Amino acid sequence: MSQSPTNISIFVKAGKDGKSLGACPQSQRVLMLAELKFAAKVLPQFKTIPVNVSRSPEAFRRLGLRLRVPALYLGLGEDPVDVADDIVSLLESRFPGGILQQNEEDPEAELVTRDFFSRFCFYVRDVSKDASHLESELRRIDCYLKNTSNNVFLCGPAPSFLDCEVLPKLHQVRVAAAGIKGYEIPANLTGLWRYLHAAYSEPAFVHTCPSDAEILLHWFDHIGESSANIRKQQHQVLNGKMPHYSFSVPVFAKPVILE
Repeated sequence: MSQSPTNISIFVKAGKDGKSLGACPQSQRVLMLAELKFAAKVLPQFKTIPVNVSRSPEAFRRLGLRLRVPALYLGLGEDPVDVADDIVSLLESRFPGGILQQNEEDPEAELVTRDFFSRFCFYVRDVSKDASHLESELRRIDCYLKNTSNNVFLCGPAPSFLDCEVLPKLHQVRVAAAGIKGYEIPANLTGLWRYLHAAYSEPAFVHTCPSDAEILLHWFDHIGESSANIRKQQHQVLNGKMPHYSFSVPVFAKPVILE
């Protein structure tokens, strides 16, 4: 690890206050991966820089980055990278380890998690009039977690690259579907809730997670919700003393302890 600890910068979407983390699943994906690698001592200390692209900080502008986050700058004359897949590949090639490797992942895990987020987008934008398609995809994931795998995460006992991609999206589905559409993930999807419990017990996920209000603001904005609802959520974000995070799970969805 030749880079000095202060050379590595990760630019992510900023929250409404310009300082907290905004609700960008790809930003959380990249940050979660970096946190896991840092905890495993394969990645040096790095700087997390929240960015409002309309009022971007000098450190972001001088790199000549397009108005897009997340972005990664390794320093030492390296070119910055602002495509999430490329950031993940670069972090792994330069700082290998600290996470379940791609070749260990079960292809079925990728298959069952492929469509739930698009179904959620259709539902929250009223393209789908009810939650049946979304719930069908959530049940696919639940079935896989309960019947195909005894692992805590999708592909093993620790987070994988796939978990870094899926968990930020799944948490946003949980928060936004409930807050905007009144849809709660059924409590009987115990495999899915055990998986979320694992995420909420993982520091790399918790430290990189946006607040509920930021998630709702993000989706209100995306679906063209009324300005009254947006103002209400914005007031909650900017004036709330303590941001709220939905990290609870149904009590019977505790992880199974394997002997």
